[in-house]
Amino acid sequence: MLPSFSRRFVPTSRRLQRPNFFQFPSLRSSQRVLSAPRNLTTKVFDRPYKLLQKSSASLLSEKSFPSDSISYDYFKAEIADRLIDRLEDVKERDFELGLDLGSDTNSVFQSLDRLPSLSGNGGGIGGLKKLVCLSSSINKEIKGDNISGFWKVHDEEDELPFPDDCFDVVVCNMCLQWVNDLEGVLKEVNRILKPDGAVFLSIPGGETLPELRSSLLLAEQERDGGVSLRCGPYVDVPDVGRLLQGAGFTLPTVDVDTVSVTYPNMMVLMEHLQRMGEGNAAVNRRKSGGGLDMFLAGAAVYGEMYKWEDLEGEGEGEGEGEVVASVQVIYGIGWKKHESQQKPDERGTAKAKIGEDVKVDKVS
Repeated sequence: MLPSFSRRFVPTSRRLQRPNFFQFPSLRSSQRVLSAPRNLTTKVFDRPYKLLQKSSASLLSEKSFPSDSISYDYFKAEIADRLIDRLEDVKERDFELGLDLGSDTNSVFQSLDRLPSLSGNGGGIGGLKKLVCLSSSINKEIKGDNISGFWKVHDEEDELPFPDDCFDVVVCNMCLQWVNDLEGVLKEVNRILKPDGAVFLSIPGGETLPELRSSLLLAEQERDGGVSLRCGPYVDVPDVGRLLQGAGFTLPTVDVDTVSVTYPNMMVLMEHLQRMGEGNAAVNRRKSGGGLDMFLAGAAVYGEMYKWEDLEGEGEGEGEGEVVASVQVIYGIGWKKHESQQKPDERGTAKAKIGEDVKVDKVS
């Protein structure tokens, strides 16, 4: 039986008014995922192990175990809503055919299907009428009110099984953090997009789970006299823009959101990460565990250093005795090249200098 916990989900910037959500915050990553050629033999992540984790998490999301009354898709569902809101802001065109890349849950489908298209041409958010959900671990049937969709099982790290210029939009919601060759996957996404098609992605950033990382580091150093990789390496904010440009996308847009989630203690946080399929899958992870005493020491450090405090002064008394976990979410948007897209003027065509329009007041 799972421990009870507070069902509040509060970002650091504003308080959500949605029920049945937790809350999330941040961590300095000393390692960075670097793009590499597809034929490179050195791997950062153990993909077979990660696919096993995802398969186990997918069984839980289907509620295969009647004793489980908790859905562990809450975080991906919240980020999917935020990501799809960005798609709704594109007013110039409708995206009729879309691909949900790395869809281990149907959170993207539900987000797209929750409202009809604003254009009045039918379909869900963004004018989407059909969505292909590509998953590496599970195959299931989905049905919506505004859009139709079907699942296809395929590893997103392999060459995508679609022809060139096929989709209007590709959505990657919190699925690329365990991919060895990020630029290679984005190049495949660029290939299957139609000209002037777009990719919308969300991915954990380098400032993710700093509390968990530092607590386990201190506990392991004190108990074992050394440290090991406990949280997988993540990309940094500048890397996302460079990856989009390196994959051939134009007009890249990147923004960041830090989300804070509260849990009763560190053990519940680690259990939820495991049941989300987000356990550590780095090749150089410590495979022998660390002993119960090390994790208990880490939980004690976590509970002492990272207690939840309601900084906004709202909900007094809520979250008392809970700890906070932080996730930095990076959102990226890129467009496949098309002649209709705006282009910068050629160098040397300017007719005025910036300094001519700037007035400087001298202080005597």
